[in-house]
Amino acid sequence: MLNGIRKQQGFSLAEMAIVLVIIGILLASGLGALSGQLATQRSVETKQMLERANEALLGFALANNHLPCPADPALANTDATAGQEERQPAGDANAYRCVRSYGDLPWRDLGLPELDAWGRRLKYAVATNPTGGTASYTGDFAGSNPTPGTTCGLASNKPCFTLQSGSNLLTLRSATRRDGVAVTSRVLVNNAVVVIFSEGEKGNLSTTDENENRNGDTSYRCDTPDLSFDDLMTWLPNSQLLYLAILARKLP
Repeated sequence: MLNGIRKQQGFSLAEMAIVLVIIGILLASGLGALSGQLATQRSVETKQMLERANEALLGFALANNHLPCPADPALANTDATAGQEERQPAGDANAYRCVRSYGDLPWRDLGLPELDAWGRRLKYAVATNPTGGTASYTGDFAGSNPTPGTTCGLASNKPCFTLQSGSNLLTLRSATRRDGVAVTSRVLVNNAVVVIFSEGEKGNLSTTDENENRNGDTSYRCDTPDLSFDDLMTWLPNSQLLYLAILARKLP
């Protein structure tokens, strides 16, 4: 009888082990599905943030006669000037021009949240010329000359950009690699005045295509996320900005 009891106990333990394995598989499967759902939700939320940022930039441009400069990405949010556009000081040779053409989105100036759904700041590039151009800043989409009597940049005056402005526009191209395989890149847009992007779930992957979005020139990469690229991006074409400036009687 004792042997029979021991055999029954041994069988129960084996059976329990099988059940635990099955439960573990189901839990792993469920957690994987949940993780995928969370990633999708964060992607959706971040894309919505990008669209709101685009709308806020349009409103800022129409209200101030210029697009904002990028914010300093090195400043912590405890700094009073974090999230504000950064311009050269009054005594500088390039006074009131943007310090940089690429940096953080000036979230504080735009009244937007600081971070995307992954807890990172949105990146922002604008068609501007930090170190050149005429004294009136003509053609600079982020130009702002607050000196009284100047030809542009004042709320009571007119924008520094015109219907003919076309210098320093930003170009977006598709990726040069897909899942590590080289592909032919193509031009998607060549007339953007603004590019805004999130660094995505994985952050800066330091791949060739992602580095192209962080080097501060006028060329950017935009494509569907894969193993080596997951930046999420939107942009504002100059045609849309100019059209709305006309409707608002800011131009011509």
